[in-house]
Amino acid sequence: MYSLAEKLASGIARLLPTGKPADDPLVSLKAATSWFEGLPAGDVYKSQQAINNELKRFNDTSTEFTKDRLAIFMLLDVKSRDLQDTLVRQYLRNPRMSRQVESQLWHAVYGLHWEIARGYHTFVLHITHEIGKTQQDASIPLITLRAIRAFGQLLKWRAIRYLSASEKLWFRLHNLYRIAEAHNFHGQLQRAYPDETPECSCQSAYLHTLMLDLANSGTLYPKQLDLLDRWLCLWHDQLKLDTQLDAEIHTFSIDMSADQGPRRVRKPDTEKPIRYWSTADLLTVVHALHHALKKGGTPAQLGLGDNARTAESIELLDYLQHQWASLEDREQRRAPRATIKRLVDVAHGLNAIFGQLKETDSPPRVSPYGTGLNYHEESDVRVYGFITERTRERVEPTQTRAVHAAINGSDIERWVIHDESECGFGAVVESSDKDWLRVGALIGIKSHESDMWQLGIVRRLSRINSDTSSVGIETLTETPSLISLQDAGTADYTVKVSVNNPPTLPNSGLILTDNKGNHTLILDPVHYLSGKVCQVNGATDLKLILLGKPIESSEGWIHVTTQPVEG
Repeated sequence: MYSLAEKLASGIARLLPTGKPADDPLVSLKAATSWFEGLPAGDVYKSQQAINNELKRFNDTSTEFTKDRLAIFMLLDVKSRDLQDTLVRQYLRNPRMSRQVESQLWHAVYGLHWEIARGYHTFVLHITHEIGKTQQDASIPLITLRAIRAFGQLLKWRAIRYLSASEKLWFRLHNLYRIAEAHNFHGQLQRAYPDETPECSCQSAYLHTLMLDLANSGTLYPKQLDLLDRWLCLWHDQLKLDTQLDAEIHTFSIDMSADQGPRRVRKPDTEKPIRYWSTADLLTVVHALHHALKKGGTPAQLGLGDNARTAESIELLDYLQHQWASLEDREQRRAPRATIKRLVDVAHGLNAIFGQLKETDSPPRVSPYGTGLNYHEESDVRVYGFITERTRERVEPTQTRAVHAAINGSDIERWVIHDESECGFGAVVESSDKDWLRVGALIGIKSHESDMWQLGIVRRLSRINSDTSSVGIETLTETPSLISLQDAGTADYTVKVSVNNPPTLPNSGLILTDNKGNHTLILDPVHYLSGKVCQVNGATDLKLILLGKPIESSEGWIHVTTQPVEG
């Protein structure tokens, strides 16, 4: 529904001089195509940012909502897709990038999604406002679908950075779907973009975003969220929204009048515009895929993607069965949490944990005159029978500095625990300068009331604002012991050290022993090879161990099974 006046205005505007340069991509469809072809082909980031800037200028200066203007916007959207996909792959493939690089890539990807969502949202509101006055435009179902998907990507990329939804983000998404329902095209299948094979509807795109949000509890890696986003495209047929509640069937609900995401069905207000859906059919598919992978199938064979790995796919499918289950079937928290305020020292990264355990394991130097004396103090005791004031004045500042360095070092932090359970604890920490603070990070934890370090893994992360984050830590029950590992060959070939075959340099590791006497090992992934035999030195009776299968791994560490080897 464009009015006759708008069509005349659009035609006259094309004939009159506008004062814009000839290479302005917003002048016409031809100019936009020519401008895009002139972008630097070898610089993806620069080209993507150029399109983003033009879309922003389009949105900032848009006063005419003509078909020609919409065609220009849609062209820039389509042309940006390959560039956007390249930046997304760069972001997901480099989890160890610096905060500066991560921020640059994230803002580039998020910024483009925002301008696309903003532009389509504006056109949808304008066109639907005019529908009652003129005939409905054929493009409205397509641009509504693209708008819904763009808002879904905004929510996904906020989740990737462990950010909550910004103000009115959910409300705008709900409003778009309500428009689709009001004009009865919410179930219309269409191809959102020319390069996409499966067709999609506004309802399936809306449900796609709702299901992705239900899976997001702050515990998934960015790659897992992206993988799930791709899987959901395969499962659209398993989900459907209903307007009436069936308590025996429906699992989740969405209040389209609230600026919030989906919730489990409890006591809905029937006066509100609430939609309901069941996950039973989808969970049947998820369970079947999980079972097939366990039986030896591969993700590629099951249609889960050529790049998906079997182990990570099994882990993610198992997680989804828990997150999407009904309230009755969902596994409850393993241990109740208790509110508490307690200070702990935190060491992050294997090397920092090695260093702290080494300090803890180092016995104090014993003499007949006391413990913990350094060289100068022992000399005084031997010569004078006591420690002189001059030595005391020289040593005490050094010891004080050493204590402060241990506490305030770059790898040691002091956190305040806010809640605790048998399985872990939660804390709110300053995170603006913590590049390392990500889901899967390995940390060492020591209470101020204890001399023993224990290990923990960051399982949940939610950024409260730009400076602080809420962190959930799972603690390992086994106490770690620092050991030294030296390569001794493989199970069928043990290296004999000789002049012609010098020993390799030892590497550090953390041995964990459970209450049944089973040993597992945490080490740097660089030094891991399944079946490798290592000579062990340290606080353990083991002399030789065989490295077995991985239990879990993340950035900079891997946890593996071990078997003792007869020497």
